[in-house]
Amino acid sequence: MTSTEWYLCADGGGTAVKVVVASSDGRTASAAGGPCNIKSVGVRLALSEILRTTRKALAQIPSLELPFDAHEDDPRLPIRFFTRAWLGLAGVGEKSDADGIRSLAGDAFGFAVDDPALRITNDGHLLAAASLTLPDVETTIALVAGTGSIGLAFRKTADGAELNLVGVSGGWGYLLGDGGSGYDVARIALCRYLADNDARTTASLAQPTAAEPPLPPLYSALLASLGVGDATELIEQVYDSSTLESERKVRLARSAQVVLDHAFPANAAYVLASDQALALSILQEAVAPLVETVMRLLDAGQNFKPSSTLLALGGGMWRSSGYVDLLLRGLAERGLDVPKVRVVERAAEDGVKALMAMGKSRV
Repeated sequence: MTSTEWYLCADGGGTAVKVVVASSDGRTASAAGGPCNIKSVGVRLALSEILRTTRKALAQIPSLELPFDAHEDDPRLPIRFFTRAWLGLAGVGEKSDADGIRSLAGDAFGFAVDDPALRITNDGHLLAAASLTLPDVETTIALVAGTGSIGLAFRKTADGAELNLVGVSGGWGYLLGDGGSGYDVARIALCRYLADNDARTTASLAQPTAAEPPLPPLYSALLASLGVGDATELIEQVYDSSTLESERKVRLARSAQVVLDHAFPANAAYVLASDQALALSILQEAVAPLVETVMRLLDAGQNFKPSSTLLALGGGMWRSSGYVDLLLRGLAERGLDVPKVRVVERAAEDGVKALMAMGKSRV
């Protein structure tokens, strides 16, 4: 171990992982890798991807002399290099999930199994990391809406140095939950398309010679984004057993961008008013479960005060300011005004800063 302390934070979502490494003398680097949802790709593949991405980040730091080869493709670091590490992984729900991968993660990064310097949490925990540096924030609701979705509530410890998890809502995957996620938006949009397709088929059966009205451009764009031409091809792709389930899920989630583009067009002249209204109605249906999640966490949050609560939003869906506005509008309709809202775009950076700010006597 060198005299310089190194810190690692990995923000592992269902679509990609972001790894940030930082040193006590001010050096930092980051790198991106593939999906790391442990429920979709498995623990071993997720850890392998994090290690590969960690080595990629370290290799970017000029003149860094490592006690190992950063370019090697090895399932573990040969020594313990990092003073502290925080792995925030999608798919980690219960404490048992973290405990179940601690041994493998410790072996991969050189930590003892019971070493608190290695943190393993859901990726949503990273959204609350910034609140440790905000003195006017006592509690945080972290709302993830990426490929999947989950809501988490946190309260600072009395000394303001740590976060206690006090509430959880969602995170049960795309079959049982994930309301408001990219996958959910795409699912709602495609269900609307299929209902439209059924109506057209029924109309053509009733009047075979009648001209069929044009397909709404939103539906045409959705099909194009998935590389299919009609409902039959769509169903074949969605239920294609030759493709990994995780890949199918991510592919569908990415098509949510089509809905966002039609709901909040960069140039309204290129989007029909009817298409924009359709896209907005899809997003309003999708965001409703996220509104319920926030309200539920506030109710269960042990006297959360909105004035001192941070609403931290993480995940690709929040890159759309329009989607954020729909969430806040839905909360306002429920009588909740949230004065502190933060769209977290660099959760891994916040996580590293939190680790470094805890001091040498804290882990």
